[in-house]
Amino acid sequence: MKEALELILLRVSQSEDIDKGELNVASRLIINSVCEGLKITRAGIWLYDQLQTLVQCTLLIDKGNDLDSESLVLTRKDFPHYFEALDSGRTIAAHNALTDVATFEFADVYLGPLNISSMLDVPIRHRGKMIGIICCEHQGEARHWEADEMVFAASLADLYGRAVSANERADYEAQLLEANQTLEQKVKDRTAELEAAQEKLIESEKMAALGNLVAGIAHEVNTPLGIALTSVSNCKEELKDIYRDFENDELTEQGFKDFEAICSEGLTLAETSLVRAAHLVQDFKRTSADQTSLEIEEIALDEYIPRVCNPLKPMLRKEQIELSIDVTPKLVITTCPGIIAQLLTNLISNAQRHAFGPSVDNDINKVAVSCSQNDKGVVISVQDNGKGIPEELHTKVFEPFYTTARDKGGTGLGLNILYNLVRQKFNGEIDLISAPGEGTTLTVCIPVES
Repeated sequence: MKEALELILLRVSQSEDIDKGELNVASRLIINSVCEGLKITRAGIWLYDQLQTLVQCTLLIDKGNDLDSESLVLTRKDFPHYFEALDSGRTIAAHNALTDVATFEFADVYLGPLNISSMLDVPIRHRGKMIGIICCEHQGEARHWEADEMVFAASLADLYGRAVSANERADYEAQLLEANQTLEQKVKDRTAELEAAQEKLIESEKMAALGNLVAGIAHEVNTPLGIALTSVSNCKEELKDIYRDFENDELTEQGFKDFEAICSEGLTLAETSLVRAAHLVQDFKRTSADQTSLEIEEIALDEYIPRVCNPLKPMLRKEQIELSIDVTPKLVITTCPGIIAQLLTNLISNAQRHAFGPSVDNDINKVAVSCSQNDKGVVISVQDNGKGIPEELHTKVFEPFYTTARDKGGTGLGLNILYNLVRQKFNGEIDLISAPGEGTTLTVCIPVES
């Protein structure tokens, strides 16, 4: 190949325009280089349609007519000999285009009017498939296309195939970038939806736990209120009797002393019962308020944990379950009391709902709450002597919506929400120890800054 042609090829092959993905820029570079190397003024890029029934001009440069774009279409039906030559996949070197078997069909409609005497069409291949041609058109006297000129033009056609690959790659990268951005947004949106759903589920479980508290506290408060009401009613009857004796002049000193003793005992009993009811209501109010709040404050766990657990005792007593509480004295932490309250309520309610049943043969059904501190932080445990959990279910019980008590109103969300609260809010750990017939211990470790 002539040195001048080799230098043009080298320059084009090293150009960034070929590989940066802008096909229009690469196309103009290649066609201008064709014109320069072959010393012609007219050349273009023609691409097949999908079924190869036509070729369409995507870029045409005609320096003689100051034209650099023209929309032309050639169909297989109108030019069958030309398309038959193209089907061979070889270079068409029409030295005399007016008489060549491949190009003579263009004589009257294309070649003559534009004074085109010779045509050199080289195939463009992409991924092994012919996708079009570079058409080199010589105007004026007919010329003979030299072998090195055909190799030169074919090499530029191969560079166009490289530019098509670069364009596809750039399109893929743009689509991938857009897909990633869309995916990131979808992930953000979905995460927000899941967080909102999780908050709703947490609220639902809070309300369910508070419902259990309400049922238990109502039953528990009725007992001291009933005692107080009976005592006050008895005092009223005694007052009527002594007033009648006073009106009838039958009041004796001993009668008055008996009245005073009976009323004192009755009012003391009523006061004690009312104080007990007031404490129960106060504990319930504090627990329910805590479970609907996420404020951080300093709490003494040896005071707070019994305050949370006491309103749950009626619920357990109804199921003949004994609750014991053991908390290390003077254990003070700064945390969110609401989560502690929900944690304990969920664990105790879970034990009450799942741990016991006809298959459990205990003299006394027990649930024990303990709280202490170690090197890792504060450790809160809820232990029962119920039927236990098989090892294959140890991880499953923390999955959302898994429950063995759906017929009793279980949602399968209690332990899942508890797990998420411990891991996300406290950055803590939760551990399950259980075996069939040996009860269950759920332990939560809450890190505490020293």
